[in-house]
Formats: sequence, structure tokens, C-alpha cells
Amino acid sequence: HTLLFQRSSKISKLFRLRSKMMKRIVIAITSGVIVSEIMWQLYKKHKRSRKKVINTSNFNCNGSVEQLCNNTEAKILEVMFFSQDSALCRPHLKCMQPCRKQNCPIRYLKKIIYYLDSAIHTLDICLYFFTFVELAEAVIRAKNRNVVVRIILEDSMTYTDRSRLMTFCKEGIKPVVKQLDVLVHHKFVIIDNNILITGSINWTKSAFFGNFENVLITNESAIVKPFIYEFERMLTMLTDTETNLKIQNIHNLF
Repeated sequence: HTLLFQRSSKISKLFRLRSKMMKRIVIAITSGVIVSEIMWQLYKKHKRSRKKVINTSNFNCNGSVEQLCNNTEAKILEVMFFSQDSALCRPHLKCMQPCRKQNCPIRYLKKIIYYLDSAIHTLDICLYFFTFVELAEAVIRAKNRNVVVRIILEDSMTYTDRSRLMTFCKEGIKPVVKQLDVLVHHKFVIIDNNILITGSINWTKSAFFGNFENVLITNESAIVKPFIYEFERMLTMLTDTETNLKIQNIHNLF
């Protein structure tokens, strides 16, 4: 009996040890699965984070911005500031060569033109004033590349710079001019429903060279999409209500 008891006691101990080992193995396997899942999720998060937020303020104007526009993996985020000191750079406009100042308005202007020149499908423009020749030429180049160009302007443009409107009309671009009792005070441009250029600045030489102004350029979807909706809403409203009667008189000249 004593021998049987000893044997059964040993067997019981073995079962207990085996049971403990199995529990440890299960815990180890479960922990390994959990750790692996955590590592996988962290890896995916890291991979998504590789879509860099790039400030293009350090880019020169030799085509780097155009390359950036074509890089769908890169997020664009740039802020430009203009001030009274910007007037000192106005003489550079003739040669379109920026000076050494990091905030040279010519440098900013060339970047904006590069963005406009990157347009492939659509170019939607909503501005209070648009008289800057160099920027208008970039818009016309887009039209000549078969980019769909749509423009909404404040109706005071028909009084202050009718020649700019006539130039657009000659090139087959028909701006929609607001004829309401409120101002179209927006200043934004959407390139290919992907890149947004917005801020306080009107597209005039006086705004670029002498005013305190700001410009934000981004392709962050959460920011771009509301501007797309606003442009479509305004365009539908202004077109459906036939509020652009004055501009039709200009169209009829051609």
C-alpha cells in the first residue's frame, strides 16, 4: 500500500507539473500573439506615418515643387507671409529671380506658379481680386494644357480691371462674376481637387509687394474637401440664379 501511495503521489505531482507547464505554454503563446499583434499595428502606424508632412519653404524654385506635387505620398504644408518689406523685392519681378531673403515674395510667387503649372485635370479659382499678370498667364497655360479652368470673381473686377476678364474670355475661360448684394471675399485656389492655396492675399501686385498677407498651401484632405464643397456650392448658386449677367456682356464681345 505504501508503494502504491508513493507511486500515485508521484503521478499526481507529475500531472500538476504538466498542468503548470501547459498553463505557462498557453500564457506564453497568448502573450506572443498579443505582442505580435501590437507590433504589427505599430508597424502599420509607422508605415502610414511615412507619408511625410513637408514644409516646402526650404525648396528652391528649380522644379522641386513640381516634383513634390507629383509625389502623392507626400503631404504638403506651407505657410507664406508677406509684409511691407516685400515691396523691396518688387524690382526683382522683371527677372523673376528671388533674392537671398528666405521670405522673398518672388520666391513665394514662383512657388505658387509652379503649383499652378502642376495642374493636370482641374483648376478652380475663387478670388476677390485677380489682376496679377504672371499668375494669370499660369492659369492660361493650364487652359492650353486642356486643364478644366473655372473661375469665380467679385463683380467689382468688371469695373477695376475689365481687360483681365477680356483676356480670360479670349482664351476660352469664362469667369463667373458675382452679382449679389454681398461680397465674394474668398481667396482660394484648388488644383486637381488635391492641393489648396488659400489665405488673405488677393492676386494683385500690391498684395504681393507691400501688404501684410498670408498664404497657406496644403494637400491635407480634411482641409481641402470643405473648400471643394464651397466652390461647387457657390458655382451652382451663381450659375443657377443667373447672377452673372454683366460678364455675359463681355463674353458677347468675342
